Amino acid sequence: MSDRRLYVDYLARMEGDGAMDIVIGENGEIKKAAWEVWEPPRFFEAFLIGRKVEEAPELVQRICGICPHAHHIASLRSMERAMGIKVSEQTRLLRELMHYSDWIMSHALHIYCLAAPDFVGYESVVAMAGNPDLLPIVGKALGLKRLGNDMIVAICGNEIQNRTSVLGGFTAVPSKATLQALKERLKAAKEFAFETVKLVVSLGNVAPYNKLERKAEYVSLYDPKRYPINEGRLYSNDGLDVPDEEYPIWILEKHVPSCNCKHATIKGKGIFAVGPLMRVNNNFGTMSADTKKIAAEVGFSVPCFLPYFSIVARALEIVHAIDASIELIDVLGEPKLDEIKYEYKAGESYAVVEAARGSAMHGGRVDKYGVIQKYDLIAPTARNIASLEADFKAFVPQLLNLPDEELTLKCEMMIRNYDPCQSCATHSIKVNLRREK
Repeated sequence: MSDRRLYVDYLARMEGDGAMDIVIGENGEIKKAAWEVWEPPRFFEAFLIGRKVEEAPELVQRICGICPHAHHIASLRSMERAMGIKVSEQTRLLRELMHYSDWIMSHALHIYCLAAPDFVGYESVVAMAGNPDLLPIVGKALGLKRLGNDMIVAICGNEIQNRTSVLGGFTAVPSKATLQALKERLKAAKEFAFETVKLVVSLGNVAPYNKLERKAEYVSLYDPKRYPINEGRLYSNDGLDVPDEEYPIWILEKHVPSCNCKHATIKGKGIFAVGPLMRVNNNFGTMSADTKKIAAEVGFSVPCFLPYFSIVARALEIVHAIDASIELIDVLGEPKLDEIKYEYKAGESYAVVEAARGSAMHGGRVDKYGVIQKYDLIAPTARNIASLEADFKAFVPQLLNLPDEELTLKCEMMIRNYDPCQSCATHSIKVNLRREK
């Protein structure tokens, strides 16, 4: 009997371009499970060298149209740390609100437009909308995404790359009336957020999704007092607990054949994963009261090592993001424009923030003239490559009884569990199935 080969060379509902190559031996063993990313490097780290420090946060948000604010805020925090710049509490809160806006937009997009069609048997969200029973749900989902985008516009002046957030603060701030109008929309969106949690849990509870478990090291920011999005310690469920600026010491990378995206490991340990499921596992205790309530209602608890339940974690984070955003708006009250003032100072530092799809890491060295001498940039997708390959090795042998078409779909879904963004990771993906004879 010859080897069976799954070669995923075209994958829809995915940002970027690459492939997954899986070879299954005649006894069901996995001979190969490789993520092959061909999308060429974009050299952000190289062309930032020699730029003024103010340019880095502006330029890195061009990496991605889905999570530009994560890259922007990580760059801001690392460059401010390097030069010893202290920002106001209002700036910290506005950045947090900006980033939660991005989470609401991105999670709604992933759940309904990228992942849900797999679970309900449609090729796309457009096809889902063709079903009269699903059309109202799709409409509400797009409305939720629109809310996230409108929040971003209110704070940043633009839906994707912002116009107002800069090193040291903001050049413009939203009015109290604008924030209060958003607060009312957030309150109105809460019921649909609850419905989303109930929906995705019902999807995840369909076999085999609730049986494919792989215990792994989950990494995220951690804060014992507040659900972390822009600040916290770099933490894992298996002993990692260090200041986030030390990530270059603990997160190691290496080149692998057939992949422009490096594989990452934890120093002295092994592979790990980042993302919403990892954050929820590590920080469930600091999620909002209503988030915990709906989690209990649907029977979701931590620790959860079911990769297909990443969609559930995203839904829970939407509920939390709405609650956190309402709280932030209340605390901000009537924002006042702060004076932005700082001096150039030589230094080197790094920072981690939680992009919608996982930990984004930026940092580098600046000279006394405010010129960047070194820069490091790691996107969440790059952290998850090795973990995804481990999922294939663990789960494909349990699904060998499925016909080729169905097994290919399950492989695509395994990939989409991580919501990979290939351009962010400077890399890619695709899916096709064939057997070797």
